[in-house]
Amino acid sequence: MTNPHSAAPIEPYRVHVPQADLDDLRDRLHRTRWAPQPPGTGWERGVPADYLRDLAGYWADGFDWRA
Repeated sequence: MTNPHSAAPIEPYRVHVPQADLDDLRDRLHRTRWAPQPPGTGWERGVPADYLRDLAGYWADGFDWRA
């Protein structure tokens, strides 16, 4: 009988994402309409708008999705 708590071996795999899908994501990130950050708020009300805009910009133009 096998141990149900033993971990299965880790096997490598590759994820294929069509270039058209990555191009569409980049386009949508660039077309995002951002709401203004409410005055006097920060992380206590969620992710600050400036931080989120920077992160989306990184995903669109800086992150290597193929790496």
